[in-house]
Amino acid sequence: SQRGEEEAEKMILLLLLLTASLFAQEVLVLDIRGGVSRAMETNREIQRIKQEILSLESLYRAEKWDRFAPKMELLIDREGLGLFTRALLLDFGNRLSRIRSAEISVSIKRELLKEFERQVKIRLTELFAELYMAEKTAEVERERMAIAYVRFDRERERLARGLSDRVKVAEWERIYRGFRAKLLAAQRRYNRVLLEIKRFVGVPVDRPVRVDFSELLDFAVPRNRTVDADYLLANLKNNYLLRVKKLEVAYFRSRAKEQRRILYPELSAYLSAERFHGEDRFRGSWNLTLRVPLFDGRTSFYREKSLLDMARAVEIEREDVREVLRRKALEAPYRWEELMGRYESALAYDLWAQENLDLSRSNYELELAFDLGYAMSTKTDAERQLAEARFEIILFLMRLYNLLGEDPLRVLSEEPPFLVEKAGEL
Repeated sequence: SQRGEEEAEKMILLLLLLTASLFAQEVLVLDIRGGVSRAMETNREIQRIKQEILSLESLYRAEKWDRFAPKMELLIDREGLGLFTRALLLDFGNRLSRIRSAEISVSIKRELLKEFERQVKIRLTELFAELYMAEKTAEVERERMAIAYVRFDRERERLARGLSDRVKVAEWERIYRGFRAKLLAAQRRYNRVLLEIKRFVGVPVDRPVRVDFSELLDFAVPRNRTVDADYLLANLKNNYLLRVKKLEVAYFRSRAKEQRRILYPELSAYLSAERFHGEDRFRGSWNLTLRVPLFDGRTSFYREKSLLDMARAVEIEREDVREVLRRKALEAPYRWEELMGRYESALAYDLWAQENLDLSRSNYELELAFDLGYAMSTKTDAERQLAEARFEIILFLMRLYNLLGEDPLRVLSEEPPFLVEKAGEL
């Protein structure tokens, strides 16, 4: 009977495990490209901009049909009823300008959407880099905490045997607690960034996610290269801000043309069918009307002037933006050299840390256990610094792609065209 109870308990436990596995959520593996793809589909700001584009496209189509689409009215009063139709046949004035203004509004919003999509790619890469750095920082602090705890515990044993004093014990406890606090801070930072990534790509916060850093970590840093500032300057015309400012100038100029109404004739056709009380049939009539505005108190003149002044203001702003972008292009080679200097330093540090770890392993003895532990934590910290330098280079190149209005993710699949072989040190 006792054996039967044990078998029953095992069966119940097995059923519970099977049930738990059925309801367990599948772990979502998220790499940088998959994250970008999900963000494009679920990001609320992108969805909002797409809806605004649809709205503006509808307004554009409305402007195309508004002027020449026939207007029909049914009028019923005590005298009878009538059906009236009006159609604009020719418009020598501002119709095309109104259509052009609506079209430019759509183009501006589309440029905004493209820029926001590029920013999403850069921001998600930043979050991936931040998450990895938090993970490696936690690993470093965990190794340092373990070493400090062993030293702290060893010192307490020495104190019990009368071979140490309370000052040394307190000192090692302080070091141990300090590393533990840093570990907890790194873990909190990791969880915060992971939740931010989930929110950013539209994943439920309670769903298990494993982030794949391989594409970023495998990125081959282009060494012995420098940034070609002339290439950047020649291709700044595709920059988002310059393109938008150019469209804004065209928009205000088109709106200004809409205000030119004096001496701009319109030819319209009128058709009517009326039936009065006491009559048994409709009477039809038609007419052509030529309308020529002669004077409106200079209202249209001042409105046109206001819009043209706004266009000139945007032109001035566009030139200011151009100068800022030119400065960024000219500064890029020096920023690149700075980042490469950090990368080479991190690479040398990682090489030394590996050699030091190999030496500590070969000399491992009980008395030298702490040396091995320090060498391991140093190697992990070197890996963290090397990854950080690599991430900074990736993000820098992505921002340069964005400066030229190009897809930032191209940096992961090709060597950037604005990098050239370095002839010598700057």
